[in-house]
Amino acid sequence: MFLAIGVPLVLLPSAALADSSDDKARSAQADIQQADRDVPSVNASVANARTQLLSPEQRLANGEILYRMKDYDRASVVLGEIIEGYPNTPSYPDAMFLRGETYYASQQYLSARRDYRQLVDRGGEARFQPYFGKALARLVDVSVRLGDTASLDEVYQRLQQVPPAQVNAGIQYARGKASYFRKDYSTAGQHFAQVQNGTPYTHQSRYFSGLVAIKQARPNPNPVGKPLPVEGNVGNEPRPTPLNYKPAIEAFRQVTVLPADTPEHQHVIDLAWMAIGRLFYEMDQFNQASEAYARVGRESPEFDTMLYELAWVYVRLGDVQRAERALEVLSIADPDSSYAGDGTLLRADLLLRAGAFDKALQLYLGVREQYDPMRVKVENFLESTKDPAVYYEKLSQQQLDALDSNEQLPPLAVRWAREAEDGPAAFRVIDDINQCKKLIADSERLIDRLITVSQSANRVRAFPELLAGEQRALGLINKVARARVRLARGLDDEEPSDLQGEIASVRAQRRALMSVVEQTPVTQEDFDERDYVGTLQWNKVSQELSRRVKEVDYLHAVVNGLRRMLREDAQRGVARDPASVQRIQGELDDNERQLKLYQDQATELRRQIEIGRAQVGLGDARFQNDALARQQFRDLVERETQLASGGQAGSNAQAYAQRISPILSQARQTEERVTAAFNQLEVQVTQRVAELRGKIDVEAKKIEGYKVQLTALDGEAHDLVGHVAERNFTLVRDKIRGIVLRADVGITEQAWEVREEELERVRNLQHERAREEQLLDEELREVLDDAGEAPSGSPTTPAPAK
Repeated sequence: MFLAIGVPLVLLPSAALADSSDDKARSAQADIQQADRDVPSVNASVANARTQLLSPEQRLANGEILYRMKDYDRASVVLGEIIEGYPNTPSYPDAMFLRGETYYASQQYLSARRDYRQLVDRGGEARFQPYFGKALARLVDVSVRLGDTASLDEVYQRLQQVPPAQVNAGIQYARGKASYFRKDYSTAGQHFAQVQNGTPYTHQSRYFSGLVAIKQARPNPNPVGKPLPVEGNVGNEPRPTPLNYKPAIEAFRQVTVLPADTPEHQHVIDLAWMAIGRLFYEMDQFNQASEAYARVGRESPEFDTMLYELAWVYVRLGDVQRAERALEVLSIADPDSSYAGDGTLLRADLLLRAGAFDKALQLYLGVREQYDPMRVKVENFLESTKDPAVYYEKLSQQQLDALDSNEQLPPLAVRWAREAEDGPAAFRVIDDINQCKKLIADSERLIDRLITVSQSANRVRAFPELLAGEQRALGLINKVARARVRLARGLDDEEPSDLQGEIASVRAQRRALMSVVEQTPVTQEDFDERDYVGTLQWNKVSQELSRRVKEVDYLHAVVNGLRRMLREDAQRGVARDPASVQRIQGELDDNERQLKLYQDQATELRRQIEIGRAQVGLGDARFQNDALARQQFRDLVERETQLASGGQAGSNAQAYAQRISPILSQARQTEERVTAAFNQLEVQVTQRVAELRGKIDVEAKKIEGYKVQLTALDGEAHDLVGHVAERNFTLVRDKIRGIVLRADVGITEQAWEVREEELERVRNLQHERAREEQLLDEELREVLDDAGEAPSGSPTTPAPAK
C-alpha cells in the first residue's frame, strides 16, 4: 500500500518540471498577451509616481526633522525647495521662518536676517501674520549678534506694531533686549518686568533686569563679564570705593531661584551666580563672593572662569591654601582654558610666597616651556610679512590648512586673536568669505554633476516620475523578450542536435544570447537590484581609494615627523653633518611633492567616482548592452523559426515553428507598442532636460556673478581685516610675551628666594656657632678660674682668625 502511494509521489515532480514545448508556447503566449494588456500601465506608473512625490507639508516635516537633528545644510536645501517650488502654499511662510531659524542656528546671520525681513515685510498678509512678531524678535537677536545696534531703532518701532493678541513673553523680552542695547535702560527694565514666570524667557529676562540694575547703579560700569585683575602684587592692589550693588544682586538672586529645566536656563543661572560673586567682590564682601562662586557647577561652561576668579577672592581673604587649590583644579579640569597661563602663574606666586620653592619652580618652567614656543611661532608669523593682503591670505582657513603642521599658528593664539579687540568682527569676515568660497565651489561641483547627468544616457534619473514610467515600459519589453526565450527553448526541444547550414549558425548565435536576455530586469525589484549592484561596484572603488588616501596621509605625517625631529634636534644642540641634513631635507621635499601629486590625483579620482556613481541606473552601459542583445535575439529567433518552418530542422520543429510564428508576430507588435510608449516618455525627458539645462545655465551665470562680487568684497577685506588681524595678533604676541616674561621673573624670584633662604640659613648657622663658641669660652673661663689658672689671653681680646 505504501509502495503504491509512493510511486506517484516520486514521479509527480519530474513530470511537473519537464514542461513540454507546447506548455512553453502557451506560457510565453500568456506573458505576451499580459504585456500587451499592461501597455496602458506605463502612463499609469507615471501618474502614480507623481502622486507619490512628497507634498509641501511632507517636505516641511522633513526639513524640520533635519533642523532638529542640527543637520543645517540639508535642512536649508529642503526648505529652500519649498520656498522656490511652492510659493503659493500654506507651507511657504512656515518654511521661510524655519529656514531663517536654520540660518540663525548655523550662524549665517545675514541670510537669516533676509528671511526674517521678508516675513516682516509681508506681515500684513493673513498667512504671514503668525510670524510677524516672531520674526521681529529674531531680528533683535540678529542685530545684537552682528553688532548692528543702529538697526534696533527700526526694529523696536515695528515691535510696537505687533497686535496685542500676539504680544507674549517672547515679544516683551525682545522689546526689553532692544531697549537695553539702545541704552534705554528704564524702558528695558519695564519690558523685562512684564515677562511672567514660567515662560521660556523668564530666566533671561530676570538676568537682564540685573544688568539694568548695574547700569543704573553705575553710569559707566565695566561689563559684568570682564575678568578680575591679574597684574600687580597679590593682595596689595588699591581698591576703589565700592558702590551699592544690592539691588542688582537681588535681581540676580531672582534668577538663581528659578528651575534649571533646560541646559540653556542652567547656564543663565550659572551666569547669575557669577554676576553675584563679581558684585560682592566689587563691594569687598569676599566671603559672600566665595559662596556665590561656589554655586557654579563643574558641568558649567563658566567653570574655568569661576575657578580663576574664586582664587582671587581667596587671595583677598588671605586664604592662600584654598586659592592654590582652586588654581590646581583649574589646571586639571580645563588645561586649555584662556585663564590657564595666568592661573598657573598666580598659583606659582602663591607657592613661592608659601615657601614651596621646588613646586613654584616647576610651574614657572612649565609655563615657559608651554608658551615660549607659541611666542616664537606668533613672532615668526608677524615677521613673515607686513603686507596686509598677504597676511590676510595666510590667515584664511584654507591657507592655514595648507601649512605644515609644525608651522601652523597655535590654536590658543588664534582663539585669543579672535577674542581680542574687533577680533570677532574681523574673523567673522574671514569665516564668511571662506564659507562663501566653499559654497560657491560646492555649487560649481553640483552644476557639473547636473550637467553630467543631463548629458548622460541615464538622464531620466533626474525626473523620478518619468523614470517610473520608463522602468515599467522596459520591464514589459524585457518580459516579452523572456517569453521569446521560452519559445526558443521549446524550439530546442523539437530540433535535432545535428543541424547543418544556416539554421545551425543561427541557433548557435541565438543560444549564446539566451542567458543575457534571461538576466534582463522585469520587476521593480529587478531594477533595484541592478542599481544596487552598479552602486556597489563604485563603492568598492571608492573604498579602495580611501585606503590609498589613508596611506598618503600616513606618509605625509611621517614626513612632518621627520622634519620636526630635525628641527627639534637642532634646538636641543644635537650635532649633525650639514651635508646629511641637506640631503635628508631634499629627499623630504621630493617625497612631499610626490605626495601632493598623489593627493591631487586622489581628488580627481574622487570626482570621477562621484560622476560614475551618478550615472548608474536606467540607460547606462548595461541597459544599452541589454537592448542590443534583446534586438539581436529577437531577430535570430524569428529567423530560426522561419528556417524551421521551411523544414530545415525536421518535421517536429517545423510543426512547432509554424505554431509559434503567430506568437512571435504578436510579440513584435506588443514590443512596438511598448517601445512607442517608451519613446513618448523619452520625448518628455528631452523636453525636461532642455528646461533643466536652461535653469542650470541661469544658475551658472548667477554663480559667476557671485564670484565676481565675492572677489570684490574679498579685495576690500584684505586691507581692513588684514590690519585688524595683524593688530590682534600683535596683542596676542604681547600677551604671550607677558606670560613668558612673568614666568622668567618668577624663575628669577625663585632663585633669589632660594639664595636668600640659603644666606639666611648660613647667617643663622654662623650666629649659632658664635653663640656656641661664646658659651664654650665662658665655660672654659669658669673651669680655669676654679683651677686657679689664668687664661692665655685677655678675654676681651679676640682670637686670631684662622
